[in-house]
Amino acid sequence: MKNYLPINLYGAIIIFAGAFLLFSDYTTFDALKLTLGISLTLGAVLSFIGAISNRENKAAFAYHEMHALAMFVYGLSVLFFSKSLETLTSITAFLFIFYSFSEIIFCLRIFDLKSKVLFKIVIVRSLLGLAVGIGTIVAMNLSDVTLKGFGILFIIVGINVALYVPIIKGKEFNKG
Repeated sequence: MKNYLPINLYGAIIIFAGAFLLFSDYTTFDALKLTLGISLTLGAVLSFIGAISNRENKAAFAYHEMHALAMFVYGLSVLFFSKSLETLTSITAFLFIFYSFSEIIFCLRIFDLKSKVLFKIVIVRSLLGLAVGIGTIVAMNLSDVTLKGFGILFIIVGINVALYVPIIKGKEFNKG
């Protein structure tokens, strides 16, 4: 039996970051910066651990490895390069645009891995990528609620990660 705890914790940390942004009305910039930077860097490490522990599942490994790298770079960028709320917003928007494109590209890449593909997963993941991309554009254009919009997007991404684990377990269970 595989240990999916790191991936579940990674999803929970992303959801926590989203909830924190969603309810951050009276939070200082430094608190936002530290909470997002530290929690998502830690989450990235957990995602990478989860990817390494499930290496025989190429699709899951590639997905979580990509997630780990993106979140690690995001977390460090927030911690070290974010000097204002505007910079934090720009870095976060870049993360979500990257996530949107990578989600769609990853769905296409699954076909190259020559593994059994569930088309409903590919469709859901592609739609998720589109929703995050559109959500990012909407959030950026509504300056009064940009952080709340980003919070909702983090929650959606975290839920996606959490829901992906049972699918991996199900595929593993159905194999043998």
